[in-house]
Amino acid sequence: MQDGSWTIESCEHRDVAALAAALELSETTASILVRRGVGDHGEARAFLAGERPPHDPFLLGDMGVAVERIRAAVSDGTRICIHGDYDVDGICATALAVLTLRELGADVEWHLPSRFEEGYGVSGETIARLADEGCGLLITVDCGITAVEEVAAARAAGLQVIVTDHHRPGPTLPDCPIVATRPSDYPFPELCGTGVVHKLAQALLGVEHPAIARHADLVALATIADVVPLLDENRSLAITGLRSLARTQKPGLRALMRSASVDPAAIDSSSVAFRLAPRINAAGRLGRPDAALELLLTESEDDAKTLAGELELLNRDRQAVEDRILRAAVAQVESWPELRRRHRGYVVWGDDWHEGVIGIVASRLVERFGRPVVLIAGAGDEWKGSGRSISAFDLHGALGACSEHLRRYGGHRAAAGLSIEPGSLEAFAAAFAAHANAALCDEDMAPVTRIDAIVPGSELTLGLANELDRLAPFGLGNPDVTLLVPSCEAVQPGVIGEGKHLRFRVRHGNRDVGSAIAFGLGSQLDRLRRATPAGPVRYDLVCRLKENRWNGTVAPQLVIRRLFDSPDGYEELRAHLARLWRAGESAWTGEARAIFTELELAGGARRQLYESEAFRALLAGAADALPRAA
Repeated sequence: MQDGSWTIESCEHRDVAALAAALELSETTASILVRRGVGDHGEARAFLAGERPPHDPFLLGDMGVAVERIRAAVSDGTRICIHGDYDVDGICATALAVLTLRELGADVEWHLPSRFEEGYGVSGETIARLADEGCGLLITVDCGITAVEEVAAARAAGLQVIVTDHHRPGPTLPDCPIVATRPSDYPFPELCGTGVVHKLAQALLGVEHPAIARHADLVALATIADVVPLLDENRSLAITGLRSLARTQKPGLRALMRSASVDPAAIDSSSVAFRLAPRINAAGRLGRPDAALELLLTESEDDAKTLAGELELLNRDRQAVEDRILRAAVAQVESWPELRRRHRGYVVWGDDWHEGVIGIVASRLVERFGRPVVLIAGAGDEWKGSGRSISAFDLHGALGACSEHLRRYGGHRAAAGLSIEPGSLEAFAAAFAAHANAALCDEDMAPVTRIDAIVPGSELTLGLANELDRLAPFGLGNPDVTLLVPSCEAVQPGVIGEGKHLRFRVRHGNRDVGSAIAFGLGSQLDRLRRATPAGPVRYDLVCRLKENRWNGTVAPQLVIRRLFDSPDGYEELRAHLARLWRAGESAWTGEARAIFTELELAGGARRQLYESEAFRALLAGAADALPRAA
C-alpha cells in the first residue's frame, strides 16, 4: 500500500458541546456531525432519525404528462414494454416498474439489453422489434436520456416513448415526456434510476399505496449499489428499504440472501454493496441480466432457489475471470521498464480479457498502484476500455485530451469508458501517460485519509460503537466513520485467513483497549513485531469502531484502515506539554500557549493534541519526517 498522510477538519468545541447536549450524544459523535456539516440541531436530529417526508414526485421532470399517458395506455389495453439496463440499478428499476404497472392491471413486458450484443442504452434494432411485435408504449428506466435518434425512430414507427433516467443529458433531449433528475425542478437530483421509478410509482399509485412500502427493498438495493450520495431522500430510501429487506416477502431476495450468507436481521449497506449487489451485477457482466431480473420478479420459492444458485455460479465465474485479469495486468505492469513504471497514469490491455469485468479490475489496480488506470479488453477491430481515477485527477478530461486516439469515450471525473482501434493502443497509452505526468505530482498520488475524530483508547467502547452506527447507512456522501487513536502499541500480533489479515491487541496509555483486525495487511506482521532499544514501537491507528459478536460475546473491535508509525518525539512532546499545563499559565511557552488556546482547554474542552494544527506543526519539526503508513 502507498505511503500517505491523514487530515482532519477543525471545529469549534462550543458547537460540538452544544450539539452533544441537545441530542444527548457523546462529544465524539457530535464532533463528527459538525465536521460533516450537520451542526444545526434540527438538521442533525432529522439526520439521525433518517426518515423524512418524501419530496413531491410531480416536481420530477414531465411527471404529470407521463402519468396521464401511462394511465391512458393501461385503460386502452396498450402493450407496454419496460426497457432497462444490465446493472443492479437498471435491473431493480425494471423490476419495480413492472411490479408497479401490474398494480394498475397493465399489459406489461420487459427488455434488458445484452452488454455484449446491444451495449448500453436503447438500440434501433430493439425499437424495430418492439414495434413489429405490437408494443404501443416504451418506458425506459435507468437509460434513455441521450437516446435522441432512437426515440425519434420509435415515434416514427408508431411507438409512444417515456424516458425515465438519472444520468446526465446531452445537449439535445429526446422528443418525448422525460421523468429525470436533470433537467428538473426536483429538490434532490441525486436519485438513482430505481429512485426515479420509485417516484413514478408514487405519482401513479399514491404515496401511501401499500405497494410503495412493499417494494422499498428494491429501492434500497439499487440506491446503495449504484453509489449515489446517501443523503437527503436517498438516506430515507436506504433506511426504509433496509428495514424492508430484513423482512422481505420476495422469494428471490430471500434466496439471494441465503446464497450470499447474509443474515436478514443484520443486513446493512455493507451487506448490500459487497454481497448482494455483486451477485446481481455478475449476471449482467457475464451476459445473463435476465436471470437476475427473473429472480427479483419470481413468486416461486423453487424458481428463486434455482435462479439464486445460477447467480452464485455466475459470481464465482466473475471472481475467477477478475482474478485472472488482475494477475495478468499486474504482471504486465511489473514487466515494464522502470521509466514506464514511473509514469503517473497507466494504460494496460489484453486481447483475451473479458470486457464485463475490466472496470472492477481497474479499480483494484488504482488501489495497488496509486494512480489512474485505464484497462482495455480486445475484441475484433474495436476494443473496449474502462478507467478509474484518483481524487486529484480528472479522468474524463484526460480522455478528452487524448481523444484523437479514441473512437468514443464517456463518463465523469472518477470513472469513464472508451472504445479504441487496436492500432491506436500504443499512441493512446503514451498520450495518457504524458497527460497524467503533466497533471499530477507525487503528493497527488499519496493517499490522504480523512479523519472524522481523534479519540483516546479509553473511548473505544461498545457504547460508542453503537452510537456511531446511528449515522448509518454508510456510502457515498456519508462514509463510514474513520477514527484515529494516537500512539498505540500493537500487542501479540498475528495473522489469520492464510496470512492475509493481521490481528492484534491494542494498548494505549499502558491499558489494553481491545482487539483489532487489519484486513489485507498480513504482510505487515514483521513490521508490527519490531522492537527498538528505546522501547515499544508506537502507531497511530486509523480505524473504524465496530461491534463484534463471537461465541456468544459482544465486544468492540477496531477495524484497521491504516497503520501510521507515530512520529518520533510524540510521547516526549505530549509529556512536556502536560507538565507545562499543570505548572500553570506563567510557565507556558509560546508554542504551548498556541496549542492550549487552539484546543480550547481553558474553557473545559477535553480534546486530543492532534486536533491542534500548532501541535502537528511543532511535532513535524521535531520529527523531521511525516509518518509512514500501511
